[in-house]
Amino acid sequence: MPATIGDNSKDLTPAEQKALYMHHFGAILKQTEICKAENAERLKLRKQAKADGIVLADIDFGLRCAQIEDPSVIVNEQKRRAEIGGYFALPIGAQSEFDFDREPAVDRAWREGERAGYEAVNAYTNPYDENSAQGRAWAKGWKEAQAEMAANLQSAMEKKQADRVQKAADLAAADDGENDPEDDHEADPAEAAE
Repeated sequence: MPATIGDNSKDLTPAEQKALYMHHFGAILKQTEICKAENAERLKLRKQAKADGIVLADIDFGLRCAQIEDPSVIVNEQKRRAEIGGYFALPIGAQSEFDFDREPAVDRAWREGERAGYEAVNAYTNPYDENSAQGRAWAKGWKEAQAEMAANLQSAMEKKQADRVQKAADLAAADDGENDPEDDHEADPAEAAE
């Protein structure tokens, strides 16, 4: 006999409900553990950036810029902040007077390509026709950013490594030997009795 409206035969039994719950619980728990591990790695990367002198708020702002769908939101926010800074006589300049909407298309394409190059986006993602002025500008911006990024990153990494080596050498030179592990144990009682 088919079930009718109000028929509870389609309700889950307590065992079925438990099995369904445990299925979802297990999947969510597994994903939560993955997220914890990924978040720990993210925090480690943020600490390294901070140790290298990067302001984390700038990283957060960059991430927001990279992911925003409507760039005018950030442009308008920056205009408001520049205006508010003026209320407090901060030396921000005339940034609030810039006309952000009048940038030539070729210049904008170059900047977009530069951004893509710095983000290590594949060169084949050029959104413009490669034979157009904008397409060539995008490609040029991408190529220049890639070259500059490689050179500057190499230089920065060498400097940071030299700093780490110098700090380690400074610590070693400042060590007076008082904290050496072999000095931490007391004299052998047999030797003391002699």
